[in-house]
Amino acid sequence: MTYLEAAKAKLNYPLTDNAFTLALTDRGLTASADYSNCSAFQLAYADTIMTLIHSPNVSEGGYSISMSERDNLLKLAQGIYEANGASSPMPKPTAKFVQRW
Repeated sequence: MTYLEAAKAKLNYPLTDNAFTLALTDRGLTASADYSNCSAFQLAYADTIMTLIHSPNVSEGGYSISMSERDNLLKLAQGIYEANGASSPMPKPTAKFVQRW
């Protein structure tokens, strides 16, 4: 099994081959190389989740993602980034409270 095949199987959502290949290449992996479950692959998987989250909400071939599913996918991706010592590309929400009285 190649990294590209593993990424497709793990995400199980019809992104383009180019989207998977880009995520793998950005993490220093060759899409056609033999698969091993390394940190770079896990981070590439999280990157494909982020691509999916930021995709337009279009129903294709019976697939669509609701907002609650997007929230769950975001939590999954953030957990993968944290487990591999990487920072999430999504900024953490911050709030500044000022008491004017």
